[in-house]
Amino acid sequence: MKKEKKQKKPSEPKEFLEHLDQLRKTVMYAAGGLVVGMMAMYYFAPLIQDFLTKPILSQEGVKLSLLTPTEGFVVRLKISFVAGLFFTAWWIFLQIWLFVMEGLYSRERKMLIPVVFFSSFNFLVGAGFGWLVLPWATDFFMSFSTNTVENMWSLEKYLDFVLRMFVAFGVVFELPLVIYFLARFGIVTPEFLRKYRRHAYISVLIAASIITPPDVFTQVVLGLPMVVLYEISIWLAVYAEKKSKKLLAEMESA
Repeated sequence: MKKEKKQKKPSEPKEFLEHLDQLRKTVMYAAGGLVVGMMAMYYFAPLIQDFLTKPILSQEGVKLSLLTPTEGFVVRLKISFVAGLFFTAWWIFLQIWLFVMEGLYSRERKMLIPVVFFSSFNFLVGAGFGWLVLPWATDFFMSFSTNTVENMWSLEKYLDFVLRMFVAFGVVFELPLVIYFLARFGIVTPEFLRKYRRHAYISVLIAASIITPPDVFTQVVLGLPMVVLYEISIWLAVYAEKKSKKLLAEMESA
């Protein structure tokens, strides 16, 4: 009897482990850059703190207080972390997109630099939008004071509110870019995005309630630009789908 030939083991587990190792390196490089940025921004934390508290302290009768012995140091660390995040955003996005680009064609990998640029740009624009919203938010919450109740906020709580809002708006403004690439991969289509528009709006409000401070005002303010960005993303998905079909047609003809 002839001996049966041994079948080669599938390479999927090996490829999975390679991707897992690459993901581990991506996370390490991104985290390392963030730590360096955080250390660099620690020196500028007092200046950033003065800048962030200026809008509220410029109003009459408003004070920010340190309520615990360690609060000042914790605030300094939080400011350094978020400032380092924005300072090294380009490096973090570079590592993320280098990992994503491994699954793309060589022609599409040439988009790396523009993608990293627009990712960083959108992140900063989102934070800038949050800065524009901040005065309205503080005025709204300060309006609840009365003749017997004085506004005396904790410095840590106030800066938690501000920093979380900046990061939330920065993340939200990445939505069009993410949907564009999902459309390029064929994971979503313009028809799918239009069909489930209402479901997306509900998801937007739920996401806004998770990533923002727990108040209705900020959730609504964040939810409105998310809806607008979702509609922009549909048009970007149309463009991405056309580009993907064109690329496939060129490959088939070649």
